[in-house]
Amino acid sequence: MKLNFITIMVRNMKKTLDFYEGVMGMEIKRRFNTEAGEIVFMAHPGESTMLEFIEFPGYETVQTAGLVMSYAADSPLEEKQQQIIEAGYSPSEIIDNSQKPRYFTVSDPDGICVEIME
Repeated sequence: MKLNFITIMVRNMKKTLDFYEGVMGMEIKRRFNTEAGEIVFMAHPGESTMLEFIEFPGYETVQTAGLVMSYAADSPLEEKQQQIIEAGYSPSEIIDNSQKPRYFTVSDPDGICVEIME
């Protein structure tokens, strides 16, 4: 078996797409509207595991306590951090400890902790 996709109920699809497409480098694989709202599947180029974002007004949205999504940086960590700042987000300082590679975190539009590491 392999992981196909993870579903996240979001509050604002436009803000979500701006973050994951513009900042995280993902691309839209499928996008459609239903009577209940909008559904978008995204993945990084060449990857098959996707994130499914759903915005259905009036439905429960994602609960973020304890949720962390970890990404490998596609450029030097300091450059990626600066890109995120320029996009209007507030990433943490770069964390360097012996437990894992250097990383920093930033919250996505729904408050999900996104970790970007070397």
